[in-house]
Amino acid sequence: MKRRVLSMILAASMMLALAACGGNSGNGSTGGGSSAQQPTGGSSATQSTPQTGGDTTASPVAGKKVAYIMIMPSATIFQMWANSCQDLAKALGATCDVFFCDGDFNKWQDTIRTCAAGGYDGLLVSHGNQDGSYVFLKEITEQYPNLKITCFDTQFYADGEYQKIPGVTQMFQQDASLVTVLLDDMIKNFGEGVRLIKVWRGPNYNSPFDRREVGWQEYEQAGKITTVGEVQPLQDTVDSANTVFAAYLQGVNRADVDGVVVYYDCYGQGVYQAIVENANFNGENGDALPMGSVDIDPVDVTNMLTRPDIWTAAGTTDWTLNGEIGMRILMLEIAGEYDKIYDPASGQSGVDVVEVPGSAILASALKSDSTVENLSEVADETYGNLSYLSVADWMPADLIH
Repeated sequence: MKRRVLSMILAASMMLALAACGGNSGNGSTGGGSSAQQPTGGSSATQSTPQTGGDTTASPVAGKKVAYIMIMPSATIFQMWANSCQDLAKALGATCDVFFCDGDFNKWQDTIRTCAAGGYDGLLVSHGNQDGSYVFLKEITEQYPNLKITCFDTQFYADGEYQKIPGVTQMFQQDASLVTVLLDDMIKNFGEGVRLIKVWRGPNYNSPFDRREVGWQEYEQAGKITTVGEVQPLQDTVDSANTVFAAYLQGVNRADVDGVVVYYDCYGQGVYQAIVENANFNGENGDALPMGSVDIDPVDVTNMLTRPDIWTAAGTTDWTLNGEIGMRILMLEIAGEYDKIYDPASGQSGVDVVEVPGSAILASALKSDSTVENLSEVADETYGNLSYLSVADWMPADLIH
């Protein structure tokens, strides 16, 4: 009964928002009667004459209404994604609304369901739960056959195997590479066979971790790295990672380990603090213990600038470009041009899975004014690479650049 009342409130709130905006508002209810947060300094994209960088080809998606629906709460990298989505939609004469769902899978589902019923032409949905996303999104596509959907970091899993939903493109970070760029940095500093502690949760905890583990296993089996320890936080929090890793370090001899690789920067923040607070590993008694982590946020950049001898690298992708890649895929789906959907990892077009290669952000390369938003100034050519974009004559690579 509680869920039914919540869904009724959600539906009523969002329909009121849709009526008020006339397809042009940047705010929409995301469940429980609360308003979705919009990107800082941003608003919903409004219809305009398409900006095509000199290409006069008419936009086939002009007037279309799309949304970015993220299961997680708003964060800097997700705001970067959202801003990029809205910039591209505006340039193509479309409208884009943004909804964050506070980490609540039920709210994510309710938001998708209500947007589908509210007449959206396309949805870019992110971080769906592996256990329920396939069945739910399959039902949505069957109920609303004209609705186009692109997914980010969402595995389709049911009946003991991975599934496909016809017409739905799945986009991911190339998770294995997010780990291997960190391993490459450790190998560069310590040589092949580098002795590493791994911090993650798994196997079979979540699909991004399992996909990252592929990179670790590849390097370990090739003899490029040696696993000397494995630590698993009890919860997906900084505090849990800090408590568990701090306890683990009590039994570690600094001379027996070269570095630490962490599969998630939330854990990385806890690991970093544990190292900083331990005199045997923070540089007071011998060399500091270096670490690298997957993903990046403002706290990570601050820590890397503060102690580049400890937090030495982050494996990540450009979240501004990620948002544009995802929105370009969705726009091509709406235009019916699936053959132009491009996968930079394989170099193939006409695909239903797209993976964005990872980049290593090195602490040694950061500048005093480096932030998450300007990492392109210090990253290599894999970061923010416009050749990763799917393009069409009406949507050139330099459309918003």
